Amino acid sequence: MSGDQLTLERLVGRVLAIGTVTSGSILCAGLVLSFVWPNHALTNRLLTAGIIVLFLTPALRVLISFGDYIIERDWWFVLWTGIVLVLLAGGFIAAFA
Repeated sequence: MSGDQLTLERLVGRVLAIGTVTSGSILCAGLVLSFVWPNHALTNRLLTAGIIVLFLTPALRVLISFGDYIIERDWWFVLWTGIVLVLLAGGFIAAFA
């Protein structure tokens, strides 16, 4: 395994870990607030933000891979990763539009 590949895997692992912890923290704060203020706007915004961060975490991983494949000029994987990005973007737009 080359040094660049190991660096990419560490970056992807860090992105996934940070995204998961961030999303979990936001969702936990929203859950706690839902017991204090059940239908407050802040509670709903926190819960929505936690879900959005959770959804964007794997999408960011795909975006990082897409950029890496472009740098490596691996056009076959650029094509397939681009298709996955378009599908993720379509799902995101459909879910929150």
